[in-house]
Amino acid sequence: MLIGVVLFTLGVYGLAVYLGLQERSASYVIALLGGTLATLASPLWQVLYGFGYDPAFAPLFAWEGDETTHALPVAVFLAGWTLALPPLAIFFLFRRRLWFSGYLSGLLTLAIFVLYHVLVETIGLRAGWWSYTQSTPLPFGVSAVTLAALMNGLVSLGLLAALLLTRHYAPLSLLAFLLPVPLALALLVHGLLGAPLYTVLLLRAQSWAGVIGMVGTLGLLAWGAHIIAGGIAQQQDAQRPAA
Repeated sequence: MLIGVVLFTLGVYGLAVYLGLQERSASYVIALLGGTLATLASPLWQVLYGFGYDPAFAPLFAWEGDETTHALPVAVFLAGWTLALPPLAIFFLFRRRLWFSGYLSGLLTLAIFVLYHVLVETIGLRAGWWSYTQSTPLPFGVSAVTLAALMNGLVSLGLLAALLLTRHYAPLSLLAFLLPVPLALALLVHGLLGAPLYTVLLLRAQSWAGVIGMVGTLGLLAWGAHIIAGGIAQQQDAQRPAA
């Protein structure tokens, strides 16, 4: 697997460099690097949400827990660009006027991002690259795959908003602002918006508490989607000429 990931990574970064030179923009490469850095918080999400990677994977580093080790595999770290790939595709279309920023288009794009992450999660599970170890079932029949896709989709949408906001920034400014955005968004979405749910799961509270936690997390995710879509809509307003 590692060889395949390295080859794909080289290909994606090569394409990003080509587009960056063609469009005189460092956004493509920096966003890919930001997606890679966002994987550094993976051991924390393993603890909070109950999942783990194939133990056969070579670890980049590991976090020793009370009963198990939570590792970030080298292959997962290198493939962190997969988080940034969907927003970069929309950003590419935006620069060619094939996608227009707006509130509804932002929500529709979020739906596409969620479907993308559902596909990624499903492929990883079927290949045995990772598995969910959370013994407590999620309320409302929501699967772990769906929840992960919703959260990762929101992170991708936030990165798209950041790409649109910083599209005219100089390379050094892009590096300072855009590079940490995926990690910051992951900490916000998984760490803060998901808190009502994972707190209940960690405490193994009764089913009614799990329902409250799920409602709280889904509500916060919807609120986050509304805020980010509104920010994307403001980019459309900023493009309009003054009267």
